[in-house]
Amino acid sequence: MKKVLFLAVLCMSAIFTVSAQESPLKAYLGKYVFAAGSPVAEVTITLEDSSLMINSAMGSTAIEKKSVDTFYLAQYDASVIFKRGEDKSVKEMVIIVQGMELVGVKETAAAPGSSNELKKEELYEIIWAEKQNQ
Repeated sequence: MKKVLFLAVLCMSAIFTVSAQESPLKAYLGKYVFAAGSPVAEVTITLEDSSLMINSAMGSTAIEKKSVDTFYLAQYDASVIFKRGEDKSVKEMVIIVQGMELVGVKETAAAPGSSNELKKEELYEIIWAEKQNQ
């Protein structure tokens, strides 16, 4: 009985450990913006059913993993290569299609409170200071 209970606890802990691990594909998720005049302005990489999807104005399709940071976009017979920065996070993507090399830079989400927009408190302070100077 103790062996069965031990095995059950061991199996449950293994299941929780596996489910708690983050998918390595999540590093690629996000919006990538391409240079002005590029055939595609921006793409968004999403995760659907454990497959990466590339979404743009031209449509949405899955990309197939070939190796680390390298994928294949079958619909356009194109290679998709993700490039990392010094901190090992994904910084840009390169789509190689029909002899062209399209480079998209990953947009980074602003940290809470680091927005360039003024906060309400800052606006109130500016308005108050202006009224004091009148």
